[in-house]
Amino acid sequence: MVAVGSLDRVWLAGPEGVSEQELQDAFRTCFGAEWTEVLDAADISFAYNAANDAYLSVRDLRPVANRILDELLEKNGSVQPPNIIVS
Repeated sequence: MVAVGSLDRVWLAGPEGVSEQELQDAFRTCFGAEWTEVLDAADISFAYNAANDAYLSVRDLRPVANRILDELLEKNGSVQPPNIIVS
């Protein structure tokens, strides 16, 4: 199954070596939500999440039935594969 939506925000994580609180504060400033409210892996260690390079939010996410990603890209005239696929 493929889902589509509108890219809302992208946050490229700050410098390495920040504290857990500093990272969570910066996350809240960017997305307007608490880290633990929206991250799927929030209960995993801080080191696991701190290694991420970027975070993104998507609005209006909806499934597209009976399609695969290649079909959607072709339909929209895109010949270049996406830079990121989120699962």
